[in-house]
This record gives sequence, C-alpha cells and structure tokens, in this order.
Amino acid sequence: MKQLLILILIISAGCSSTSNRNDALIKFTIEQKNLGELKYKEPKTVSFEVQNEGQTPLIILDVKTSCGCTVPAWNKKPIRPGKKGSIEVTYDSDFPGRFKKTITVFYNGANSPDTLLISGEVEYTEELTRN
Repeated sequence: MKQLLILILIISAGCSSTSNRNDALIKFTIEQKNLGELKYKEPKTVSFEVQNEGQTPLIILDVKTSCGCTVPAWNKKPIRPGKKGSIEVTYDSDFPGRFKKTITVFYNGANSPDTLLISGEVEYTEELTRN
C-alpha cells in the first residue's frame, strides 16, 4: 500500500509540473511597424504574426500598451508548437503629430515579456491648424 501511495504522488507531481511549464518560445515575424501617415480620427489596425517555436503550447497571457490610444486583441487559445497566431493592435489617431507606442506581450516563456513597437504620424487637419 505504501508503494502505491508513493507511486501516485510521483505521477501527480510529474503531471502538475509539466502543465505549469514556462518554456514556450515566441517569435515575431516583425517586432516594429511604421504605420506611416494616418488621417486624423481614422483608427488604423495592424497585425503582428506570432509563431510558437517551442515544444510546449504558447499561451499569450496578457498584452499591455503604453497608452489608452492603442488597443490590443488576440486569440486566448494556446498556440501549438510550430503553429502561428497573431496579435492585432488598433491605434486611435485622435492626436495629431508623431507617435511611438510600445506593446508588451506576456506569455508562458522564460524570456517573457517581449516588446513590440508601432510608430507613425497623424496628419494635422486644416481645422486643427486654424485654432
């Protein structure tokens, strides 16, 4: 009986340690995107392609941005090894001038978090320059 209990403990410890592994490897096709010149008050959405180069499923836990004018969206399902996913980022162009925004991606890998960057310039409209 004692041996059976020890065997159950070993198996359960092994199962729990593999489900909490943080060895996923994330790779972005491009980590920086210049959105160019944007029209005032016309939001722009871009997509960052993500590939899981690890041996365990990649889970994007959270995506934070440096400003409320930048909104991320991503599929919450794990990305299997060798497969791809994406993170979409929408920039709300309500502020004229140049911009550079940081997107921080938290995932279940030892190198987490990783950083993405968008930049560009929102045009000044005639109504803004008159005031």
